[in-house]
Amino acid sequence: MTDAKPTGTAEPLSQAPSAGIPRRQAAAGLTLGALALAATAKPAAAQGATQGVTQGADAVQHVPGGISYRLIGRWDTARLNRNLTTDTPAFSGFQVTYTPASTGVRLYRISYPTVSPERGNRPVVLTGLLAVPEDAPPRLPLVSYQHGTVYGKQEVPSFPETSPETQLMIAQFAGQGYALIGADYIGMGESTEPQGFMVKGSHQQATADLIPAARAVMQALGLTDTGLFLSGWSQGGWVTMALLERLEAIGMPVQAAATASAPIDLWLSLNGFLNFPRPIDAPWTTTLFILASFSFENYYGVPGLARSILKPAHYDLSLRAYQGLPFDPAQVPTKLRDLVEDAYFDTRFFAESAFGRQMAANHGYRWVIRTPVRNHYGEMDEAITTGVGRLAMNFQAAMGNDKVEAISAGPDATHRGTFARSVPAWKSWFDQMAAR
Repeated sequence: MTDAKPTGTAEPLSQAPSAGIPRRQAAAGLTLGALALAATAKPAAAQGATQGVTQGADAVQHVPGGISYRLIGRWDTARLNRNLTTDTPAFSGFQVTYTPASTGVRLYRISYPTVSPERGNRPVVLTGLLAVPEDAPPRLPLVSYQHGTVYGKQEVPSFPETSPETQLMIAQFAGQGYALIGADYIGMGESTEPQGFMVKGSHQQATADLIPAARAVMQALGLTDTGLFLSGWSQGGWVTMALLERLEAIGMPVQAAATASAPIDLWLSLNGFLNFPRPIDAPWTTTLFILASFSFENYYGVPGLARSILKPAHYDLSLRAYQGLPFDPAQVPTKLRDLVEDAYFDTRFFAESAFGRQMAANHGYRWVIRTPVRNHYGEMDEAITTGVGRLAMNFQAAMGNDKVEAISAGPDATHRGTFARSVPAWKSWFDQMAAR
């Protein structure tokens, strides 16, 4: 879940897998919160090259493992601090005090091989961002940021000019001594695959395989990391928890993980939207059903799934959005009763359906978590209830595990407000953990 400004079109969702991550096991850029951006103006930072920015056309460099990278830009401290003081408040609607950037950053787009587990480990090539301080010491901490859902195929980390959330992360972390990476996800960025919205295995593989790929690029740049941190907002919060599950399973150390507005139980969240709506529920929750129905049909091999979920009057529009063809966002229903077939409002039917069963399997918290985790939530979040925000902590605490802490971003914190307030809290906590 995140937010993206409608543009009138929705962008759609081979090589050997990268070394270091063993194998396990298509609606376009709308996110769990995508339509929330519709009401806001496009931040100045996303309007193209600006003063203090040099857009790169540097040659592609190669490192072993089928990995390549190129410099795509340099942002100076003036640009980074404008992101913190002007662009982020315009994006979030919240005034937050951030620590100013102390160094400019270099931005690289990485292309790396990975696989799609749901499609028989189909080899794919994905893209992601690496941002490093211009005056970086040889050793520095590494943060992997998982982005929220967006409309545009290029509103993702490795196209930072059109990703306001990535701009904040670059300014707050890479501009203050961290290396920052962010996967574009399957079907996004320069990927030619359909987007796998909330498809767990492909998200885990894409984000896990970026880590050794980014470390290989850092080595080529004369850098190495002192430890790995994870963070993510909205859909990216769920991806962060899914990634943590994967990394713990393969034994890759993570110093800490933090999320904001993470929909860690998809089955629970969609049941709430269908049968227990709140007055503050966002009108763009219909987007979740559009993206997930086509995505799950494609990646989990369930022919006809989308037709079983979406009412015929809106099927063609939804399909066009998923395929990245031109469509009118104003025609997307804002009421679930107008979009979703009546049968899915029956809790038993939903639970027993192929869609409901897969939603239940794609959780992000039901294992014994060993890494320190902080889940930030907003008490006025229009997409994530306080119950979901506190769910991982309560689940782990029920077995006596104290590794997960749920933290309120405030009684007035909306979906985007929770993100805006959480990022500096992540930074402060990661600083403490990195100093140990």
